[in-house]
Amino acid sequence: MILIRQLLCFGLVGVTATLTHYFIALGSHEGLHIDLYLANLIGYLTAMAVSYLGHGLLTFQVRLTRQTLHRFAIASFSTFLFSEVLLWVLENGTDLPHRITLSAVVLCVPIVSFLLNKLWVYRVPDRH
Repeated sequence: MILIRQLLCFGLVGVTATLTHYFIALGSHEGLHIDLYLANLIGYLTAMAVSYLGHGLLTFQVRLTRQTLHRFAIASFSTFLFSEVLLWVLENGTDLPHRITLSAVVLCVPIVSFLLNKLWVYRVPDRH
């Protein structure tokens, strides 16, 4: 039951972070006239904060620490690199259409991200 709740919360937080990224970037660019690439970075960083807090407090329900934040940053960057490498491998190592390779990446990344977050980022240390 805990795993199902975590998966549902993970999805909810992920969708919320994605929408945050989009609307903050869009609003920064269109409303504040910030360069699109800088607006995208602002949206991304805001979404990362939503994701970090949402997964810590809602999905995995742990006390957030500096170590957790450090692990989250590493996991987020690693997941991004994984997505880029997987896409490159599929694009260059197969004859699959780009819609299929991109779909594979989009389906794999949340699984890897969930596992990294559950097993490492928000892991509660054993108390002996």
